[in-house]
Amino acid sequence: MKLPMRFRIIHLVSQRDNISDREVMEALQDEYGDEGQYKMSIIETHLMSLRAVGIIENTGVSLDENDNLVQQFSITDYGRDLLDKYLPSQWK
Repeated sequence: MKLPMRFRIIHLVSQRDNISDREVMEALQDEYGDEGQYKMSIIETHLMSLRAVGIIENTGVSLDENDNLVQQFSITDYGRDLLDKYLPSQWK
């Protein structure tokens, strides 16, 4: 069973201490790479929405070798509570 992308991003962030937006993109390629929603702009929108409601938080910002912004994220306690409550058992 495939999770909705936004929920899968929460799950992915919960599995790492820190994960960058680029690492999220790479990690989701096998699952969502053939879908129209698999675009950096959409993943960034999901990340910003999740941050805005307190599910994830920014843990760092840097520039890559091409001077592109790279953001780091981690899950909040609130985000973990949501996962515990709503994550399907086969994903735990």
